[in-house]
Amino acid sequence: MVADILLGAVVAGGSVAAGVGALGLAGYLVRHRGSPGVNWFIGSFLATALWCLTYGFGLLVDTYPLRADLEAVGLVAAVWTGPLFLMFTLEYTGRSATARSWQSGMILAPPAAISGLIVTFPYHSLLWSGLQPAPVFGLSVPGYTIGPLLYLMATFVFGCTGIGALLLVETVVSYGPLYRTEAAAVALSTIPPAAGVLPWLFNVGPVPQLNLGPLCFLLHVTLDGYAFVGSNMFETNPTTERAAQRSAIDDLGSPTFVLDTADRVVTVNDAAVDVFGLERESVLGEPLSTAVAVDLEGGADHQTVSVTTDGRDRQFSVVTSPLTDPADRNVGRTVVFQEITREREREQRLDVLNRVIRHNLRNEMTVIMGHANLIEGRSDAEAVEASAETIKASGNRLLATGEKAREFEQLRGTETCTESVDVNKLVQARTADLRTEFPDATVEAVLPSSPTTVETDPRVLSLVISSLLENALAHNETDDPRVVLTVEALPAGGIEITISDNGPGIEAEELAPIQKGRETSLEHTTGIGLWIVSWGVSMLGGEIEFDTDGQGTAVSLRLECRR
Repeated sequence: MVADILLGAVVAGGSVAAGVGALGLAGYLVRHRGSPGVNWFIGSFLATALWCLTYGFGLLVDTYPLRADLEAVGLVAAVWTGPLFLMFTLEYTGRSATARSWQSGMILAPPAAISGLIVTFPYHSLLWSGLQPAPVFGLSVPGYTIGPLLYLMATFVFGCTGIGALLLVETVVSYGPLYRTEAAAVALSTIPPAAGVLPWLFNVGPVPQLNLGPLCFLLHVTLDGYAFVGSNMFETNPTTERAAQRSAIDDLGSPTFVLDTADRVVTVNDAAVDVFGLERESVLGEPLSTAVAVDLEGGADHQTVSVTTDGRDRQFSVVTSPLTDPADRNVGRTVVFQEITREREREQRLDVLNRVIRHNLRNEMTVIMGHANLIEGRSDAEAVEASAETIKASGNRLLATGEKAREFEQLRGTETCTESVDVNKLVQARTADLRTEFPDATVEAVLPSSPTTVETDPRVLSLVISSLLENALAHNETDDPRVVLTVEALPAGGIEITISDNGPGIEAEELAPIQKGRETSLEHTTGIGLWIVSWGVSMLGGEIEFDTDGQGTAVSLRLECRR
């Protein structure tokens, strides 16, 4: 007797507790209204709460007309749980178009029709017959014979619940770890109520009159509570990723990120993983700024950022676009990084070359024409010789500038060719050429005793070294011009080449445009040599540093390459 009372208390109390828990979850979800699927899920929990509460309290009511009415209300609520759950999963998994189409009428029409029949049960026997008390464990349990129409409706409810669970399982399989715990918890939560209802529905088991479905909703509510509170189910959901898939982001050659409404990474394409060196799993669910240093707070749809990858600065035009689901609701945005490094460098080179033509060529030609006039107006042989020398010097400088520009443009017009380069041999060849060009200068090369080999482009490296050596001596007006080139292998791989001279040092005005990456009418270099060095180092993916104090210059070039 005591055991029966305890069991009865557990069943009745557990059913009521499940109803209270369902109401609590519905109240918790109110804060997420408007998110995909939330409104339907709130409806599903309200139906669940009504079913569990009417059944739990009904077990304590022995006034039979009232008990029969509570049973009817509970059944009305029960037939809506499955269809509302299916509507939730359709929207949550990104199928809002189906949830808002005529197909949704096929889902919601049957429970509406059955609800009408249940409410009017005193006037017909279409759903059940032989309603009479069947006490179990001291509880007021109604007994009746279920008709085919109610079996059909039960099958429909189970079918809706099963389809919804499968949609969530498909989400787990398709979208990886980002939604796995939430979707799995909700999918599993459908099993306990079904296990409690089936024995009652088919009149099997030790107490077939007792419907344990409401009691089993306790576990259902527990699992759903974990999904909502513990895993932020409605703060990030598969709708964002499904909308992104419609954009076929993986087919884009540009790095692309898909963000949810809180600007957390939902998915990232292969191009972004490769370009930015990311680990896909580690960036999912994290703010975009943890993957790439870009600020989206300004709200601009287009901006330009500089990102350092593989040891070199690359320029990207960042384009953001809103992402909407089939119901035209905002579910996030896409961020596409379109590389414009070559375009920016091309623009930079054109600016410099344009300045060279407008400024240097004009100045040099003014000198040439001025001295040509002197030659024409004078007959003194010594003056003629001096003017001719000036003309030759200016012409040679102009030709050298044009030749450097042409040589570099030829290199830029081809793909970087990486191969194994013996830096010692390359340096020896360049210093030998320099000794021939500047016979009065001292050119010294300090090289490692063993060969120093790196994987790089020998043409670009040779041009950079030659430009630095020539710049060190061409502007050195001391009585004993001297340049020392030192090669050192780096412990982590790669090399450092240092070229130091005893000249006057590079003026700050010369370095400012190089460091800023652009020239203006007020800030510009006097030649093209330093620009060729800067562009060449960028092509090689290296770093360069200038150390000048007015009594000489030391230029350090570092290439982080494999030895």
